[in-house]
Amino acid sequence: MEKKFDLKMLEVFLEVYQQGSITLAADALEMTQPGVSGVLKRLQEQLDVELFVRDGRGISPTHHAVRLAEDIEPAFGSVYSALENLKTFDVHSPHQFRVFANEPMLQRLLPRVENDLSMGQCSIEFHLTPNDEEQLLHQLSLQKADLAIDVGELNSQSYESKPLFLDQLVLVCSHNHPRIHGEITEQQYYSEKHITIQLRRSNQYLADYIAREGLEQRVIAGECHSLLSMMALLAKSHCIGATTMSLAEEYADSFGLQILTPPFTFEPVAHRMLWHKRSNDHAAHQWLRRKLQELVG
Repeated sequence: MEKKFDLKMLEVFLEVYQQGSITLAADALEMTQPGVSGVLKRLQEQLDVELFVRDGRGISPTHHAVRLAEDIEPAFGSVYSALENLKTFDVHSPHQFRVFANEPMLQRLLPRVENDLSMGQCSIEFHLTPNDEEQLLHQLSLQKADLAIDVGELNSQSYESKPLFLDQLVLVCSHNHPRIHGEITEQQYYSEKHITIQLRRSNQYLADYIAREGLEQRVIAGECHSLLSMMALLAKSHCIGATTMSLAEEYADSFGLQILTPPFTFEPVAHRMLWHKRSNDHAAHQWLRRKLQELVG
C-alpha cells in the first residue's frame, strides 16, 4: 500500500519559500533549524527534485520550488481561511489586537481608540513599527502583530497593503528663527542647518524619500529617531526640519514652531496598512481594518 503523503512537509516548504530563510521559517513554525532542513530533505527526496539552492549566505528557490509554491499557496490560503471562518467574532467578547504603527499614525490613532465607545470589549495595543523591512516581515509572519502601519509597500508577495491615510510633507522651524518668517526659499533651504530623521525601512531622510526631484546635500546639525524629539529640538535651535502635516498641525503650537511650505515638489506621504495574506478573510482582522480606516479619518 502506498504511503500517505505528509502535508506537513508542504506547510514547512511554503513557510521557507515565503520567508526566504530556513532560520525565519523555523521561528515562525516553532521548529528547530535542523528540523526544518530535515523536512525539506525528505520532501525533495519524495518529489525527486531540488527545491532550494545555496545563494551566498542564504537560499534561493529553484524553478521547481516556484512552480510548487504557486500551485499550493492558494489552496493553503483557502484552508486557513476556512478554519478561521469557523470562529465567530463579536466586539462584545474580549479580543486584543496588536498593531505596529509609525509615529504620525500612533499619535493620531491611539487617543481615538481610547475614546471610541464602539470598541466593545476589544482593545488595540500599539507599538512602533520595526526599523527595517526584514524585521517587520519576520514579526508579521510570527503573528507578533495583526498588522502594521507605515509609509511604503512591503517587498513580498505574501503580504497585502491598503492605503490608510494621505499626509503631506512640511518644513518646520522655531517661531524665533532669525532668518525665516512664514515662508522659505530654495536658497534658504540649502543655506540653513537641518535636523533630520531617517525614514523607517529606508536608508534615506524623509525629504529625500518623497521628493520628486533629487535634493542636494544639506548641512546636517543633528539626527533624531523620533519626529517629536526632532520638533522639540527645532524649538530650541535655529535649524529646520521636515515632518508630516498631521504631526505639525497637532504639535507646532505646543513647540512654538512655524509650519512652512517646502520650496520643492513632494509626493504625498501615504500611510498604509500592511498584513499577511493569510489574514485576508478573517472576520476579526476585517473588523480591525475597517475600524482603523474609520478612526483615522
